[in-house]
Amino acid sequence: MKFRYILFILLCSFILIFKFSWGKSYKDVDSQISFREVWGYLMRGEEKLFIKEAPITDIFYFSASVNENGRINTSVNPPFTPAFAGGKQRIHLVISDLSNPSRMHLCLNKKYGVRYHLLKDIEEVSAKFDGVQIDFEAVENQDGRAFIVFLRDLKKSLPHGKTLSVAIPAKRVDVNDPYDYTVISRIADRVLVMAYDQHWSTSKPGPVASLTWCKEVAAYASKNISRKKLIMGLPLYGREWGVQGYSRSLRWNQVNELLNRDDAVIEYSLDEGFKVMYNENMTSTLYYDDIKATRQKLTMYSDYTAGVGFWRLGMENESLWNIIKVTGGG
Repeated sequence: MKFRYILFILLCSFILIFKFSWGKSYKDVDSQISFREVWGYLMRGEEKLFIKEAPITDIFYFSASVNENGRINTSVNPPFTPAFAGGKQRIHLVISDLSNPSRMHLCLNKKYGVRYHLLKDIEEVSAKFDGVQIDFEAVENQDGRAFIVFLRDLKKSLPHGKTLSVAIPAKRVDVNDPYDYTVISRIADRVLVMAYDQHWSTSKPGPVASLTWCKEVAAYASKNISRKKLIMGLPLYGREWGVQGYSRSLRWNQVNELLNRDDAVIEYSLDEGFKVMYNENMTSTLYYDDIKATRQKLTMYSDYTAGVGFWRLGMENESLWNIIKVTGGG
């Protein structure tokens, strides 16, 4: 009986230590992971969420979206010019279309007369920024060649010294799609691989970016993109799935509330981070990478690249920034 009592006390102690450690602040300088470039995506309208002390070298202002006429808003201005311990940050404007393949077809093909004006719009707005990023996620195979030619023409049109970056989807093997890592990396100054949404809003529940999956993505990317140009993307959000197709992305403070629910059933691994189930009959599921799980990915990525990028600023546990250091090397 005494042995069972002692075992019960030890088990309770372990649970308490585990439960109160996920918000831990990491301040050990020796444990910092170094990168030459640390990117952060900042949504328009969320400027106040930016932590000026964060070790961010490049801010990507999201976004100037392509409208139905194939044009962008050229009146967009940089949000601010903050500084961090390592110096002044560069600010880039993201030009985006995430879900409209017919619009991409219209904009990328010369025969419709729209492409010229879009290139001119981007050239004009670039004057206010240190660089521009193309985030065209709805390009179809039939427009793959036109997309590459568009990127080449854009690069030629940008003033000297302006950085052109391209955001591309994560891949682990060669697939038949319009995002040729090798060709795009020959054109762009930087290429961000969006190594997140391993499981997405309409998929079954699962990790947003498991360590095993991310390592395969990084290995493939590094074979096709040079270390200098490669930027590996990481998620700062968690994702919740519910009944009838319900899904949403969550910030750290929302995740923390769910972790502390009385009915939460919590599983954890460094590979997948937190898996939390709750509500009646465990109908809701959350996946989230805490700082420990993110550290594993950062350490792994440092073997493949000198740059990482976070989607998106304002969603993070602020203690994350204590484990990252910006260096001039890489």
